[in-house]
Amino acid sequence: MYVPLWNMGANDAVASVAISQDGTAIVAGAGSTVHLMDRDGDILWRTTVGSRVNGVGISPEGSHIGVAADKLYLFDSTGDLLWTEKTTFVYRSVDISSDLSSDLPSRAMYIATGCDNGAIYIFNPDKEELWDYDMGTRSYDIAISRNGLIIVAGCDDQGVYYLNSREGESWSYGTGKRVKGIALTPDGRFVAAGSDDRCIYLSTGAGEHLWKYPTGDPVPSTALTEEAREVFAASGRSVLVLDSSGAEIQTIPFNDRVESIAVTPDGSFLVIGGGDQSIHLFTRDKSLLASESRSAPADETAPRESVTTPAAGSASAVAEVTPPPPAEETSIFSKVLGWLENIFSLLFRPQEDFIA
Repeated sequence: MYVPLWNMGANDAVASVAISQDGTAIVAGAGSTVHLMDRDGDILWRTTVGSRVNGVGISPEGSHIGVAADKLYLFDSTGDLLWTEKTTFVYRSVDISSDLSSDLPSRAMYIATGCDNGAIYIFNPDKEELWDYDMGTRSYDIAISRNGLIIVAGCDDQGVYYLNSREGESWSYGTGKRVKGIALTPDGRFVAAGSDDRCIYLSTGAGEHLWKYPTGDPVPSTALTEEAREVFAASGRSVLVLDSSGAEIQTIPFNDRVESIAVTPDGSFLVIGGGDQSIHLFTRDKSLLASESRSAPADETAPRESVTTPAAGSASAVAEVTPPPPAEETSIFSKVLGWLENIFSLLFRPQEDFIA
């Protein structure tokens, strides 16, 4: 079960969040401000860009931060602006890959971005445009595999697209509503999509639809751990945590809508951006709770509240974590409920004959 480590205020609704592979660096976009924090919630740096931030991305090792706004911005981990790329259109989304097994990580890094003109671009750290693909529709969210070869996009035309960055579209399907939440496992083998049709979709990289899960609200953001062991979805005032079969593991309720989520590949850390101008870090590693429950120095513009393990019957003023029933009961009940809901939802299959 995920429990809160800390939360802090921001200057606006937190439209996008991202986290490094080991959870030591967290980036958030709120209004036109970009925040970079460490795992303890301390602000490493913040900066303002030329318009509202639509998307943020961070390389797996935390060395580079991308920002999609009026321009595409690339920062290094110290906050130095490396370059910007401007078109006559607005950038909607950004994600960064980096093959950590490479001896030359800078050459293995790719910055993928989606633009209002319907195009997806890939740049290298030297700002060289390596590839572009005309989607013919606005992409609200994109994700790139760790090796930079696979890109998935959720689009305004209600479609989910799986692209090979050297060849183009491999497959796509329609959801009936626009798709604003996209997640990809680091190896590109699983894709999660969140749609305004109030459903979460899980597919394989080969295009096989595994399940879709109905929610009570549109799904603006999704996240995945390795092998899709956990699937996360922001929906209304909660974050849903599902297992690989589509059974609900946990619901994390909030007092306001959830705008954005991101998770480390191993599932140790979950970061959540709220419409109530808040940033939250959760963990399921109980060994971290004692060390993280210290008092934090006040920050004038982004106050943080350190959170200890909730006592029985207690609730955070900003976020509440639902206490679980006994483990065995939770497992059996959630799996049966998940299977029943997924069987029902299969009556409404994704639009496999979807044509862009």
